[in-house]
Amino acid sequence: MRCLLVLAALALLPQRAHAATCDGLTNVLYAQVGDTQNNLMKRLARALRDNTNKPITLAWITSGSCANIQAIYTRVAIPAGTNMNYVPSVSEDSTWTPASATLTCQVPAGGVVPDIANSALFNSACTTDQPPSTVNLSFGPVQAYVMAVPEGSTQTAITFEEAYFVFGYGMAGMIQPWDDEMAMFIRTVTKSTLLAWAANISVPADKWKGIRRDGSPMVVSDLQTATNPEKAIGILGAEVYDGLRDSLNILAFRAKGQYAAYYPDSTSTARDKQNVRDGHYTVWSPTIWMDTTDGTNPVKPDTRYVIDLIGGRDVTPAASFNMIDIIAAVGLVPDCAMKVSRKFEGGPLSLYTPAQSCTCKYESIVSTSTCATCDTNAPCASGVCRAGFCEVQ
Repeated sequence: MRCLLVLAALALLPQRAHAATCDGLTNVLYAQVGDTQNNLMKRLARALRDNTNKPITLAWITSGSCANIQAIYTRVAIPAGTNMNYVPSVSEDSTWTPASATLTCQVPAGGVVPDIANSALFNSACTTDQPPSTVNLSFGPVQAYVMAVPEGSTQTAITFEEAYFVFGYGMAGMIQPWDDEMAMFIRTVTKSTLLAWAANISVPADKWKGIRRDGSPMVVSDLQTATNPEKAIGILGAEVYDGLRDSLNILAFRAKGQYAAYYPDSTSTARDKQNVRDGHYTVWSPTIWMDTTDGTNPVKPDTRYVIDLIGGRDVTPAASFNMIDIIAAVGLVPDCAMKVSRKFEGGPLSLYTPAQSCTCKYESIVSTSTCATCDTNAPCASGVCRAGFCEVQ
């Protein structure tokens, strides 16, 4: 079953031009990640292949978060011959962009256990098992989740109570206009998108009503081609939705106990994730990135280098690109720009101050920063000069 899940995930990504086996590529690392992380992987993979200080090739497939956790916890190999995604370097194809199809290479004989695995929500939402001593867990950027509708829908918001009855009871819930279970598009129970929403509307993942889809692209297609846009509704990662704003809309969400509904961003058209960062929009999870250790140190040091980059932590040698630019471009939020945190999926939010803030830098990318600028000739009157801005700390 695990092999089937892995192989089925390959159909979710556009691909082109097969290379030889992946082990013939430069310094290759194998990753198994959620499909909500695909846009991140494409941009990061391009930057790493051209990373002057440490060139690395990421070869990845997508699968559900729970399957990814299981793969690295119990060392489930990706079968030999499986097509992995990777991207060309600038010297190989200067015209390639993140909108382009990926290249593919094949897993060599004997198969490979992923060097890096990703869960797009707390691991405890998938399993109560503690990670083995040979697996290291690191926090990465925050991923928001949304309820999306076709562009032709007139709906703009949904409440906790409405979502509970729509997805918990379907037609019997009698919530207009979402009373057609054949027009409700959800995910399977191993997927972070469903598990995150399940925790936030108090409907167990295996009890949801609607058409279960293995991949985000399938939900997207369902919504875009819905025969009755008013009745159609689906769940997606915000990172997926952000690339599809011309054809889909999202619903503001009023969480349990709130007095108003909020978008992940400050407005329906903004891209600042302001309401995620300050706690008004509650449906989000930290991404978890895992690598294999010998009990103390990573088996492949480059895996930790990549994971630390994703998590916004300082690395040696420094990368020849800015990771916050990549994270912000795909609709994720770096931990260093968050003002709230939680300890488990759907859990209560608490105020949070990162050890090193990057709020000013992040806001300069996604909107407009009001922070003072700085450099060696113009130090900060208060705070710390970081990435050209006066951060609070």
